[in-house]
Amino acid sequence: MKNIKIPFKIHITTYFFFCLSFLCGYFKNSLYIFLIVFIHEMGHLFFIKLFSYKVLEVTFYPFGGITKVDKPLNAPINKEMIISLGGFFFQGLLFLMTFKNELFSFYNKTILLFNLLPIIPLDGSVFLHAFLEKFWAYKRAFFIYEIVSVISFYLFFLYNVFLGGENYFICGVLFWQIFLVLKQFPYYLHRFYLERYLYDFPYKKIANEFTKNIDVLKKETRHFFYEKKAYVSERQKIHESLFKNR
Repeated sequence: MKNIKIPFKIHITTYFFFCLSFLCGYFKNSLYIFLIVFIHEMGHLFFIKLFSYKVLEVTFYPFGGITKVDKPLNAPINKEMIISLGGFFFQGLLFLMTFKNELFSFYNKTILLFNLLPIIPLDGSVFLHAFLEKFWAYKRAFFIYEIVSVISFYLFFLYNVFLGGENYFICGVLFWQIFLVLKQFPYYLHRFYLERYLYDFPYKKIANEFTKNIDVLKKETRHFFYEKKAYVSERQKIHESLFKNR
């Protein structure tokens, strides 16, 4: 667990949130929320460092945090799932230590349940994406992950419109994050293929494919493509698909 220096950053909206809460007499509430968010992110950081990944930045927003990590898209699925649950583990410990404080426990449970939603970029969506990759190719798993996220966001938005949730700021942030991921999908897909072409990752399974389409590539699986009565490696097929016609 070397290189423990972590670049923390507090977003400008968080400062505005603290000032507004102070003026409105809710400063203690905002401190509770920030502490819970901080502990949550420490849960992610603990496992990120445990698996020796590099943390690029941790940004704190009024109602959550985003941790950017330098790790391959082909990282082991189980590690991805554990990292996504790290915040829940630490919040659970926090709950056991503070359950007598009703207000703090209420915020803790609310943030915990909110992060379980399968909406990009919440932890529930990260866990779902990793879980889907256990069964489907990267491209198909990403597509399902996007569809579930969009539907879940739509239901969350309707809840706020018709049932008085009034979390429109959070809805706006979620909408923007979903938009960015959808827009960057071609980048993620090409990066996934390029990693498979450049590096050797540990594989648990071997699959023989009777198609020329590299979209069948799946995490933790080494693929061989059957063509012209012979098998060719996935690296060769990636080269043909990405570079041959350029």
